[in-house]
Amino acid sequence: GCHTRHEFKPSEARKPETCGICHMGVDHAEWEFWNNSYHGKIYAMEGDQWDWDQKMNPKNYRAPTCAYCHMGEDGNHNTQNMQTVYNHMGMFQVNRGAPRYKAKRDAWIKKCQGCHSPRFAAEQLYAMDEQINISFTKWREAVAILVGLYLEGLFDPMPADLAPDWTGGHTMNLLPGGQPRFYNVSRIERLAVEMIVYQVTAVYKAAAHFSIDDVSYNAGAFPMDRQLIEIKDEASKLRRISTLEKEVGIEHVAYDFWKHGEY
Repeated sequence: GCHTRHEFKPSEARKPETCGICHMGVDHAEWEFWNNSYHGKIYAMEGDQWDWDQKMNPKNYRAPTCAYCHMGEDGNHNTQNMQTVYNHMGMFQVNRGAPRYKAKRDAWIKKCQGCHSPRFAAEQLYAMDEQINISFTKWREAVAILVGLYLEGLFDPMPADLAPDWTGGHTMNLLPGGQPRFYNVSRIERLAVEMIVYQVTAVYKAAAHFSIDDVSYNAGAFPMDRQLIEIKDEASKLRRISTLEKEVGIEHVAYDFWKHGEY
């Protein structure tokens, strides 16, 4: 939690390491992305000299930490009060610059005005929007490939050849009624789930925390490009194998081990 049981001090909750206990890891690397930003680097260089008993105010801290942006000076414990727009951790595309979300966008610009001009803050948020849009363009390309293979019955194995999912059914995990999962799926489905859960969300979260390298090189766009190539390569192999099997009269039946596992 935000306070450990032995101390229970606001000064502890204000330090970013506290948030990093949970908000880290490949699928929600907020701590790592913030740590790689200019804000995080300023904290790394001089954070040990700050007076953490002071309230979260720009006059007291030279760079924002998690608590400054998401809790504010009054220590609002509803951290979702200061978020962009909830979209399952970045897995759904949302136009955060749309008029319906103007109040949230204005609130973020106001938050950034503690240190930056409103023009600069608005430009950074617009850049985040554009980076997210590009990532979902790649994601839609990947989904189109998978849906095409699924409709042609070319997954190996097909959902019906797997052990039942947690609902007791056999729905493709990326179609309505399915659940994105990392187990009990074909290889190409696993590649796609990694793309949306790891790389697409990384673009959003890295951009929101202003970690430029992570948006592109380390976690987001570049790894996503590689993942899309992997998906295309797997799709190519599945189609070629299917063509060869038809030519020689083989009717492939999924191996029985796909129906078993410690799920």
